[in-house]
Amino acid sequence: MIPQLPEIPAPVWLTELSPTTMTNGRFPLRELLRDSLYYPCSGFDGDPVKHLAGNILSFVYVDCGSTPEGLRAELENRGFNGYKPLSRPRCVEPQELTPRGPHWQKPSFCIWSVFQRQEGCNAAYGPNRFSLLYIGGEAVETFRALYISDRMAPKAVAVIQPGSRTRFEDRHGEFAVSVLQNPVGQPEVLLYGGWQECEHYQEPCWPDYGIELHHYQRNPAWGGCVRVWARTLNDGRAG
Repeated sequence: MIPQLPEIPAPVWLTELSPTTMTNGRFPLRELLRDSLYYPCSGFDGDPVKHLAGNILSFVYVDCGSTPEGLRAELENRGFNGYKPLSRPRCVEPQELTPRGPHWQKPSFCIWSVFQRQEGCNAAYGPNRFSLLYIGGEAVETFRALYISDRMAPKAVAVIQPGSRTRFEDRHGEFAVSVLQNPVGQPEVLLYGGWQECEHYQEPCWPDYGIELHHYQRNPAWGGCVRVWARTLNDGRAG
């Protein structure tokens, strides 16, 4: 958890969730989007969860190159240290993601997991629970279908080695325009980095974010650095 960001109290929907209600109950779309972190082109990068869990309790990962088999293998083999799944992951149907039915390219899969802190790990270790919604889909279109169509804004967005600089890092690129011109408002926090050393990321990719809160070294298997930035001006809108 990053000390400069406020800790989020666990919402009722998350604390009262049980294996039965998670599997058979209503899919809580708006609850998952509220105060979430949206991570396009995420791969299986668990570092944002490691560093922001507590500041954020709902993580939305999107990657068109991932598979459900790959995700399950990652969760079973690596998972998140100190946490175990509350229940078996739930396969989410496309109509549950976009109940209003906007026209968009349906994801190849969507899996929702909730993780519970293990006994023996106290509150200083991390939050009691957090949620991970993983979507196999196109990142920009998915952002529009989830957040803009539902009049929501994430609390944070991660732009970490996305592959296409002009599409994601450029202030005038397709993703930045979708995020920053969201009528509901902008995210409070931007994660920006990649495989290069921290000196390469001295400035945020989007100038709306100019207050550095934190930086961390990426997973040693990938190398590189990520800096965490706060929005310079508060536009007064919230998700």
